[in-house]
Amino acid sequence: MVTDRMISVSRLEIETADHVTLAYDLAGAGNRGFAALVDVVVATLLVIGIQALEAVAGLVVPGGAMRALGGVVVMLTLLVAWAYFIALEWLWDGRTLGKRIFGLRVIAADGSPAGFVAILVRNLIRVVDFLPAFYGLGLLAIVVSGRAQRLGDLAAGTFVVRAPRPRMDLLALRTVAPAAPGPAVPVPRLPGELQRLVREFVAREAALDPARRREVAARIAAALRARLAEAPAGDDVELIRAVARSLRDSGGARP
Repeated sequence: MVTDRMISVSRLEIETADHVTLAYDLAGAGNRGFAALVDVVVATLLVIGIQALEAVAGLVVPGGAMRALGGVVVMLTLLVAWAYFIALEWLWDGRTLGKRIFGLRVIAADGSPAGFVAILVRNLIRVVDFLPAFYGLGLLAIVVSGRAQRLGDLAAGTFVVRAPRPRMDLLALRTVAPAAPGPAVPVPRLPGELQRLVREFVAREAALDPARRREVAARIAAALRARLAEAPAGDDVELIRAVARSLRDSGGARP
């Protein structure tokens, strides 16, 4: 069972089934607004590109045929604009180009990357958030919701949080946090949730105070040692880092 609770206006804590508490800084209206501005500019450039292709096609296609294709072009334009947000958030671990630039990420209520259905829902409602002009309702909802959620987030059960700048894993077509150099530990096919805990810890351990880091590391390491046949004794943090390196090298295959 996964539970979540707010510990401040700008912070969210999620307790996983392994009784490990993950704390996230919620993204506020400011950074989300700048990220949205970048994304709107990119989506607009894509739309302009389609319109330019339509204009070129109008020069070589007979007028009657072009008018018949007009409705198709309009639908294609809308689909491309929406697909930009949906495809990137789904394939890029909850990030669009704007979110990546400003270090933001979309997560589900359990702290895992948002699934396709949730991403689809939050982006379909984007058109409502955009009213009456440039995310007017969306920004208002972020301010008054108590969890910095726009209407799309409320409907999809998602949050936008601050996240470390990732590196790109081209083989997995997603982003993963870089692991510190050193030896790896051979790992079995770990459950997806335990893999996520390892990656989250490695990505965010530098931001934890020493006591908190030791506490969280002890819980994750205990779950790992229960599944590893040859888990090395010693420092819990080093064990987690070694497992993270193995997951990175293997692509993090899930059962």
